[in-house]
Amino acid sequence: MLIDSHAHLLDERLVESIPEILAQYPINDIELSIEIGADMSSSKGAVLLAEKYDNIYATVGLHPEFAERATDNDIEELRLLAQNDKVVAIGEIGLDYHYDYDKTAQKSLLIKQILLADTLQLPVVIHLRDAYQDMESVFTKYKDYIKNGVLLHCYSGSKEMIDRFAFLDPYYAFGGSITFKNNNRAEVIRAVKKDRLLLETDSPYLTPVPFRGKTNNPNYLKYIAERMAQDLGISYEEVANLTYQNTKRFYRIK
Repeated sequence: MLIDSHAHLLDERLVESIPEILAQYPINDIELSIEIGADMSSSKGAVLLAEKYDNIYATVGLHPEFAERATDNDIEELRLLAQNDKVVAIGEIGLDYHYDYDKTAQKSLLIKQILLADTLQLPVVIHLRDAYQDMESVFTKYKDYIKNGVLLHCYSGSKEMIDRFAFLDPYYAFGGSITFKNNNRAEVIRAVKKDRLLLETDSPYLTPVPFRGKTNNPNYLKYIAERMAQDLGISYEEVANLTYQNTKRFYRIK
């Protein structure tokens, strides 16, 4: 069985099709998916979706895109949302320097949410793009507050950064981009300890080959698993089993 560790089923491209998508999970060996919060609306929605469906769990958090608009009231509301038994992490939170978001505001919001996760004894799901040096600085300064697990979702960094983040022993999730033509991620995937590897779709984004160009959904996860197996030189069954166990361990799902 497989678990999609990171999906956005509430995106406007998927929300109307959620019942049909979930109905296909057994056919495609999907046991669970994690619905990821990225702003207050999607965080609230993720909790409601997880309450409605047994095979969905939720995270709540504020993506760096919203850093300039985030308030202390938002942090308190996330704290309340996270009391729900189906909430398994704070995320996705992080740093994104690819776009022109205020860097100081991003770091401030990230730190507030790291501290929130620590008080709630929850892991954090990290969005990281073009900000590796600053993320390393935050991780280093606040490592004592990241004791409950950290996942770098849709990891696009280097093998060297895996070495530099090793003091946190993080988990790494890989998505559809590893199936793209000319995408040479095998060396990076092999650099991650097998007990720290996860699969994700990041639906509706990053649709894997052979469906690239269409809207992504968790039922395409097996194509990512097949490519990871190829890159690791092990069987599909081994990848399915290890990523299944790793995802349940990280999110503490029984």
